[in-house]
Amino acid sequence: MSLTPQEALASIKVLIFMARADGIFRAEEEEILLETCETLALPPDISLLDLVRQDIDLETELAHITTPTAREQVYAAALALACADRNRSVEEREVLARIKQVFAVPTEKTDLLQQLMNDTRSTLLPANIAPISDPTQRDKQVEQVIQNYAIFTAVLGAFPIPGVALVVDIAVLTFQLKMIEEIGRYWGYATQRKDAELLRDGMVGGMGVSLFRIAISNAVKFIPGWGSVVGASLSYASTWGFGKVANQYYASGGKLDAQSLQTAFKQARKEGEQQYQKNQALINQQQQAHAAQISELHQQLQSGAITQAQYEQKLQELGQELSAN
Repeated sequence: MSLTPQEALASIKVLIFMARADGIFRAEEEEILLETCETLALPPDISLLDLVRQDIDLETELAHITTPTAREQVYAAALALACADRNRSVEEREVLARIKQVFAVPTEKTDLLQQLMNDTRSTLLPANIAPISDPTQRDKQVEQVIQNYAIFTAVLGAFPIPGVALVVDIAVLTFQLKMIEEIGRYWGYATQRKDAELLRDGMVGGMGVSLFRIAISNAVKFIPGWGSVVGASLSYASTWGFGKVANQYYASGGKLDAQSLQTAFKQARKEGEQQYQKNQALINQQQQAHAAQISELHQQLQSGAITQAQYEQKLQELGQELSAN
């Protein structure tokens, strides 16, 4: 089910209101919103800066969001935003409670979403990888790994399935961490999940920024004509950026500071957007070829037939299948 244009715009405004609830609207958050809006190619009568900086009446925008799918997605995205700051403010709690009340979100649903946000780490392990000492061979292998993961996460990001969209985005985050681990091991580092998390957070300015990007992605996935394209392109570009900068980091002997990492990531992500355009035909082909399989996994997860851990394990097997082709 898709969002109406009015619901789509209202959803983005609600998230902007949520992001500003604690009185702190970071430059990184505004940049993510502007980047996403540019990807959406909003109508010319909607100013990006006005959309981000205008005064927003929460009750008015909530009243515009009426369909169950839209309400579920907006609440999930708002929760992700609230979790972006490790210490949730009183103002953020109040806004989240108001959204829950207006949308009549069942407690069991909110508890499940909170559990997912509390545990974004996965038990997935990197492949058994031996270091590659030959620079040419290593560069070739790392390049292929980055491309494989970028295409795979783009395929996952293109499926806006009500009830599991947030889980899919968390799974994408998990596979990005797994990719960073594997790149480190090709360079001879015993990279663990925590190491990958710290490196990822250094690139984007913290885990909160990653969750903010997840929240915005969730808000736009059900917009008619936008959702699948935005989900795929954002997943591809961010995965490409993480992989490229991780490779630079390990090539430097782990000597890149936070500012250098963030500058490099912004540049690499822009490059990833261009690479997505070049590979869009292949990505579309993979999406069509595996649509039924991915949809079935989503339905099994949503119905409780499989756990989140089993879901991610099955996705890993699918990713290996895509890489082999």
